[in-house]
Amino acid sequence: MREVLIMSAEYVWGAIFIMMGVTYISRIIPFLLLAGKPVPRWFKTWLTYVPTAIFGALVLPDVFLPAGSPDLGLNNLYLWSTVIIFPLVYKTKSLGLAIVSGAAVFALLQAVL
Repeated sequence: MREVLIMSAEYVWGAIFIMMGVTYISRIIPFLLLAGKPVPRWFKTWLTYVPTAIFGALVLPDVFLPAGSPDLGLNNLYLWSTVIIFPLVYKTKSLGLAIVSGAAVFALLQAVL
């Protein structure tokens, strides 16, 4: 018979606060190191691509691998939603518009198909 390990509330809260501290420290260190120092133009340009890259990394696997395996078929509503909104998002370059319009198109496709 397997013994079940029960964690105390203090242990769980302690782990949560340690993780919060590590997350906070890892995010504040760049600000502390760069405070008052000039940032090169190439670095500022590079930083402008970070939100788009993160959004793509989060969304594209669901678009092309909706069930965990590649699906480029006609029944992949995620792919069709992306194809439909891509020209609009490319023209406006708005991340918020991409999210809202993508969700709206996906819901519409689900309702129609």
